[in-house]
Parts: sequence; structure tokens; C-alpha cells
Amino acid sequence: MKKNLLLWQLLTLLALVLPTAYLAYAWAALPAQVPTHFGLDGQPNGYTGREHLWLLTLALPLGLAVLLSMLPRLDPKHRIATDTANFQKLRLAIVGLISGLACYCIYVSLHPGALSGRGLVVIIGLFFTLLGNYLTTVQPNYFVGIRTPWTLESSSVWARTHRVGGILFCLAGLLMAALALVLPLAWVDKAMLGLILGTAAFCYLYSYLLFRQQERLGRSV
Repeated sequence: MKKNLLLWQLLTLLALVLPTAYLAYAWAALPAQVPTHFGLDGQPNGYTGREHLWLLTLALPLGLAVLLSMLPRLDPKHRIATDTANFQKLRLAIVGLISGLACYCIYVSLHPGALSGRGLVVIIGLFFTLLGNYLTTVQPNYFVGIRTPWTLESSSVWARTHRVGGILFCLAGLLMAALALVLPLAWVDKAMLGLILGTAAFCYLYSYLLFRQQERLGRSV
């Protein structure tokens, strides 16, 4: 168990260090204004001064990592434990997403138009994959999960929804990353939105149907 935890912790540490190391490496070649916000088409529409990039590459990922480590202390039900591989996966997914986006911003500023939004969708797809891996076994809590009125009402509906929903998140994430590499650029953002909205809608409807099924079985007993 400790070896498993160490692996995920080392991967999270790598995700924390990599953006700042990349920033230091690319510093001399960076323009004064670096793209840090992108539209659905993957084109930059917001910029940040180079001297403030450390907030994105270091402060934000580190702050999120610390905040996630504090979540168990804030959970009244104490259903979130930091000493599990599953929690480490969640922290890696969130820190990795922010760090990946930070590296993407630096790369795009050095190679304008090189990825044309595809890289951004790949990063989001990989985040969905890691998040889905976490969701399959997450316990009911106040902070993280597929939180619908019916999963919050029933622990069994929560467990079944997250088991199926987590697998669906993984598959949607992998498909999203793959399609970003092969689809025509004009379709990449539409595919991403369709997969995200479709996955969310399915999980919402699935939890409702499970709850209604549970109610019918309860009345028939």
C-alpha cells in the first residue's frame, strides 16, 4: 500500500515541478505577453504578462495540492482519507490538469499555432480519464463526486452511479484525447463538448432511474 501511495505522490510532485522547470527553461524565449486563456476553438483570447506566469506554473498547482490535502479535515463525515491510493489519484488528476494547462500555455507562446487547440483537448481528456478512475470507488462526501439529489439520498445509488459513471468518464476521456488527434480541427471542440455533456447527462439520468427502481422495490416488499 505504501509503495502504491509513493508512486502517486511522486507523480504529483513531478506534476508540481514540471511547469516551473519548463518556465525557467523557456524564459528567455517567451514573449512579453503569454496566452493563458483560450476559446472553444482553441485560439488564445486572453494573455498574461511573462513576469506573472509563476502564479500559473507554481502558485496555483501548489495551492490546489495543499487545499486537497486539507479536505479530509473539512469533511464532517470523514469519508475522504489522504492515506489511500484513490485520493492520491484525485490529487494527481487536479494538479496534473492545472500543470498541463500551464505547460500548454508556455508551449503555445513558443510555437504559435503548433497545436491549434488539439493539445488542450488531449489534456482535458486525460484529466477525465484520471478523474473517472477515482470516481469508481469514491465514498459519499460533501465535496467530490457525482452529486445529484438521488445519489445524495441513497448510499447504494451513490455507489452504483459512481461505479458506472467512473468507467464512463474514463472511456469519454480516452475517446476525447484520441478524437482530438484525428478529427478535423473544426470538429474537435464539438466532440469535446458532446462527450462532456453526454457523460454528465447520462450520470444524472442513471442516478434518477436507479433511485426510482429502488423506490419501486421498496414498495413491493
